[in-house]
Amino acid sequence: MKAVSRVHITPHMHWDREWYFTTEASRILLVNNMEEILTRLEQDAEYKYYVLDGQTAVLEDYFAVKPENRPRVKALVAAGKLIIGPWYTQTDTTLVSGESIVRNLMYGIRDCLAFGEPMKIGYLPDSFGMSSQLPHLYNGFGITRTMFWRGCSERHGTDKTEFLWQSQDGSEVTAQVLPLGYAIGKY
Repeated sequence: MKAVSRVHITPHMHWDREWYFTTEASRILLVNNMEEILTRLEQDAEYKYYVLDGQTAVLEDYFAVKPENRPRVKALVAAGKLIIGPWYTQTDTTLVSGESIVRNLMYGIRDCLAFGEPMKIGYLPDSFGMSSQLPHLYNGFGITRTMFWRGCSERHGTDKTEFLWQSQDGSEVTAQVLPLGYAIGKY
């Protein structure tokens, strides 16, 4: 058995505003989670960073309740500890128009820039399929890596989860499939 010299753990959340709960009930959970995340990032030097689900709409929901925490979020984003965007919402890439996908990414990046830099990974952990043209779209926004879960057949196994994804025009991104989903380590 080959020894592993380094393991990278990336703490992150996946935010569904209206899936299991109502918007109001979800917002309560969000505020509680955000308070814990922000405090941990501010007080624990060993806690290096946290990925906020790749979408900025979660910040809108949080600031609707806690607008006074904008400076905290801005400071953590500027410090590279809270990683936001690049999407506005976790879009479905097979059911909506191409323009909708482009605008979603454009609005998400715009929102990120009010706080600092957006994450430069096309993070879509819960979209139910991937458009073949995503590498082309990502490259147009300077994104060269993507991470997703759904859209790959489990019949192909989970031993080869990294690949170079190429659009019809030759645009490429380095892709990482989350073989067991986004909820590993869920508490």
